[in-house]
This record gives sequence, C-alpha cells and structure tokens, in this order.
Amino acid sequence: MKRRRLTVLVLVCALIVSSLGAADLSSVLEQAKENSSRMQLIELQKAENDITIRLQDVPSKVGVGVSGTAGYQETTFKTGPNPLDTADYWTLSASPSITIALPNEDTEITVGVSQITKALNVAGYWQASPTVGFSHTFSFGDDGDNLSDLSYARKQLEFDYAYRTGIADFENQIYTKSMEIIGYEQDLLEQQKALLVAQTQFDQAVKLRTVTEGSAAYRSLQVAVASQERATVATEKQLALAKLQFEQYTGIPWEQLDSIPTADLNFSVLSTGDATVLLAAMDLEIAREELALAQRRSVAGAVRDTVPSLKVLTNAGLNYMDTYQKTVGYELSAGAQYTGGNFSTSAQVDMDISQTGNITPSVTISGSWQNKRTAEVDQLEMQSLKYDVTLAEMDYQMAMQDYQLKGDTLQSDILNHQLAVSAFSQHLDYVQEELRQTEAAFARGLVTETEVHDAELAVALAEYDQKIFALQALLLENRIEALQW
Repeated sequence: MKRRRLTVLVLVCALIVSSLGAADLSSVLEQAKENSSRMQLIELQKAENDITIRLQDVPSKVGVGVSGTAGYQETTFKTGPNPLDTADYWTLSASPSITIALPNEDTEITVGVSQITKALNVAGYWQASPTVGFSHTFSFGDDGDNLSDLSYARKQLEFDYAYRTGIADFENQIYTKSMEIIGYEQDLLEQQKALLVAQTQFDQAVKLRTVTEGSAAYRSLQVAVASQERATVATEKQLALAKLQFEQYTGIPWEQLDSIPTADLNFSVLSTGDATVLLAAMDLEIAREELALAQRRSVAGAVRDTVPSLKVLTNAGLNYMDTYQKTVGYELSAGAQYTGGNFSTSAQVDMDISQTGNITPSVTISGSWQNKRTAEVDQLEMQSLKYDVTLAEMDYQMAMQDYQLKGDTLQSDILNHQLAVSAFSQHLDYVQEELRQTEAAFARGLVTETEVHDAELAVALAEYDQKIFALQALLLENRIEALQW
C-alpha cells in the first residue's frame, strides 16, 4: 500500500509541474520581443542604422547661396564731357550675388551685380553692372561614384545582417533557456521518484526488520535517502534560478510550453554563400575599385583625390551709368579651364560692346605647372592598395570556405537530429503503447495501480523529451536561416 501511495505522489508531482500554466511558444516570443530590454536595444540600433542609410540616400537638391557687400563712401562722378568735369558725392554702394548650384553638383548659375552705386546728395547719378554667369565641369573618368555606391550597398547589407543576427540570437537564447528549464523539470521528476523509492526501501526495511538501527545496512539506506534529498533540493534550486534568468532575459515569467511550432529543416548550400560571404565579396569589389580609381588618376596624371576635369563658363554683363548722360555697355565672355595632374591651362575670350555698337575683343590664355612631389608616396600607396586587393581575395576565399564548412556541419547536425527524433518516436510509441496495455491489464486486475502510475510517469518524461527535440529543431531552423541570408 505504501509503495502505491508513494508512486501516486510521484504522479501528483508530475501533474503539478506540467499544469503550472501553459503558453504557446510563438506568443512567448512575441511578448518577449515587446518586453525585453535587449530587444529594445536591437530595435533602437536598427532605427539608428536606418537613419544612417537614409542620410546617405537623400537626393541632392538645388542649392542657393547669397553673398554681397555694402558700403558708404565718397565717389567721383563725371559731370561733363571734359576730363576735368568731375564732382565728388557721398554714395551708397553694394555688390549682391546669388549662386544656384544644380543637383548634379557640377553646374552653377550666378546672378549678381558686381557694383551698384547711388549718390545720396543729388538726384540721379548712379551706376550698376549686373551680370549672369553659367559654368559646368566635365570630369574625365569616374571620380569615386562607383566606390560610393559599393560602400553604400555594403553598409546597407551589413546593417540588415546585424539586425537579423540580433533577432536570431535573441530567439536562440529563449530556446536554449527553455530547454534548460524543461530539462530541470524532467530531472526533478526523476529525482522525486528516486527519492520516494529510496524512502520506501528504507521504510520497508525498518518495518520488516530486515535491518537494525545503527547497522551498516541501516546507515547505507539512510545515506541513500539523504543523498537523494540533496540531489532533489539542488535540482529545485537550479530550476528556480533558470526560471528567474528566463524572466530577466525576456521580461515575462516562465510558463510551461504546451505548443511549439514545427521547424522547417529543409536546407541546401547556396552557391553564392550567405551574407558574410556577400560582405567579403563586396569588400573585394571595394578594394578593386579603390585600386582602379587610383590607377585611373595615376594614368591621367591627376592628383590623388581628383581626376582630370574641364570647366566651361560663360558670362553676360551690363554696365549702366547715369551721370551727366546715360551710357550703356555690354560685356560677353566665354572660357574653359582644363585641370589634370600637375598642370592646368585656361583660355577666355571677352568682348566689350559699347552703346554705339563698337566691339572690343580680348583673349586671355594662362597656365601653370609644377613637378609632382608626391610621386614616391603615390607609388607606395598604389602598392598598398594592391596588397589590400590580395588580402580581400583571401578573405573572400576564407569566407566561402567557412560557409561551406558551416553548411556541411549543419547538414550533419540536421541528419543526426532527424535520426535521434526517429529513434525517440519509436520510444514514445513504445511507452504510450505500454501505458495503454498496462491500463487495460489493470482494468482486468492483472497489474497493480503502481505499475499504471509508473507507465504514466514514463510517458510524461517522454513528453518532456519531445519538447526538447522540438526546441532543438527550432535552433537548427535559425541556423538554416542564418546561412541563407
């Protein structure tokens, strides 16, 4: 009778443990992501990274710049046709200017007045010289746009990979901690059963007087009970600590999992590799582009941070003067400036058109040259860039090899898991069938109630194993996703 009572207590303990609240794992993950401080940090980092990407993706807009000067001074005006016909007046002068930069960043339009002067102490007597200018710069060769695009794409991929990895790590921690808790719960059931068995053996030995108090056999049974009690208490403490850590990590209290999603374990190695391989490939392309850019500049003879360029410009101006008579003059100019390497040259044609239509042309040609003082430095930097390309190629090959190794390891782990699940399924079918047969035999009075409860306990323990296998599959699923980003 006492044996049966103790076995009933074991099953009661099992029922208590398994009924302490139940939750769906998907809901647990959702609540944990809402309440966990770590998940909030991951989301904040993602938001910051999104802002960084958006800042680099903001399109260029029309830029407008305003500048100018103003002054109060004494100015000499002509008052007649003779050279000596002049007078001094106090004047207010200004030279406002507006520069419009188009979104392509290579075109500018300038509207301004080089000088506007108005006499303050006499009517009339003012002069102005408004101008309109246009300029555009043509760059011969890529000046880093491709490199900028590559760097932008790499940063975007890196941020996305970091966010996905952060979420997967968070989920994996929950799966791992859940497996730990379930394992402790399973151990606790076994420890409690072992304790009750040891206590039963001791009580029966004393009752049947098969041992005498103080004998070696008596002390051995006593030590076995005490040892099992310590093991049970230790497992209870480990379980309590694991539940506390789960709550600290997720922000929600632990509840027994009654529903765990089925993992998808279909996996094949990608020929292109995962995100780490793509990042290494992009690093290689960036290194190659940096080298190619430096070589293009070197061949063109350009300084290290530019490529050869041609700037064309035109200006149109008006000179208006109202003193003793009104006069109007016109100015037109066009020019170009070529800059490449250690030299530059420019040419400009100006035409002054008087009020009567007389044209006075002029041509200005200028240039400059200096020896390239950084030739040795440029050569060393070029060699360094070539080394960078070689190292990036090696890093890419290593990344691909690491991916292949991870893929092979994952495939082996998936197969081993599936084999273990298959063997466990047979065990589960066995203990469930054993329970059905034991219950049927008990109904016919062929077995004791204790044997029924032992069979029920075997099924309960197997159900804990079933949950652990399901969580292990979810860990494998996250590894699969990580190798397919």
